[in-house]
Amino acid sequence: MAARPRLLVRFVRRFKGDDTFDIDPAISTSALLSFVMRRAVMAFRGLILALRSRTFVAPVFVGRGVVVTDAGNLRLSPGVTIGDYCRLDCTGRLGIVMGRGVTLRRGVHIEVTSVLRQIAEGCVLEDRAGLSEGCFIGAKGPVRIGEDTIIGPHVVIISENHVFADPSAPIRDQGSTRLGVDVGRDCWIGAGARILDGVHLGDGSVIGAGAVVTRDVEPGMVAVGVPARSVRPRSADVAE
Repeated sequence: MAARPRLLVRFVRRFKGDDTFDIDPAISTSALLSFVMRRAVMAFRGLILALRSRTFVAPVFVGRGVVVTDAGNLRLSPGVTIGDYCRLDCTGRLGIVMGRGVTLRRGVHIEVTSVLRQIAEGCVLEDRAGLSEGCFIGAKGPVRIGEDTIIGPHVVIISENHVFADPSAPIRDQGSTRLGVDVGRDCWIGAGARILDGVHLGDGSVIGAGAVVTRDVEPGMVAVGVPARSVRPRSADVAE
């Protein structure tokens, strides 16, 4: 039985581009077989989505109840996983681009254009970026999530701000700014954090759960709070 998991490990490592992937020996054979069967069904759905998006790559794994609008603006790569009930609204100049091994967990929503009067930009998820359950990305301005970045459940990223300076006019008629959000590589954004328009998170930065990030975070720094502020470098957590 040991040979079969090793074949699976090599297969996943190849298509995710992740040499560190492995399978815990404590996982039972029946659980592993069930996983493989689910993945086979998801791969079939992935073939259909790849045809719709005109990016003919495999394997792509797609869960139940996934909704993709304007699939011609979706770019997929091998090893992408889109979990159950995700929603991808792809209309935009860039659309949605997913690198090798990107994972979206259940209920992730990425929205590019939401109003027809102004086309939006889009979202790039680089290799092995991972979004946990219930995340929302509003990509009206450009959004980039760097490779190997992990994002906790129910994180919200918004790349637009409404203009409200004129109290005599409705806010909805005053337009908006779209500076964009840029998240570097190897970041960790904790559960429930909010990343607002114009923010750049440097490579290797960590955002605490529930933080509201309104300004840039330097590479390798840990930021927490509302509004978020940098409190220490990551290296401070390494035992002397």
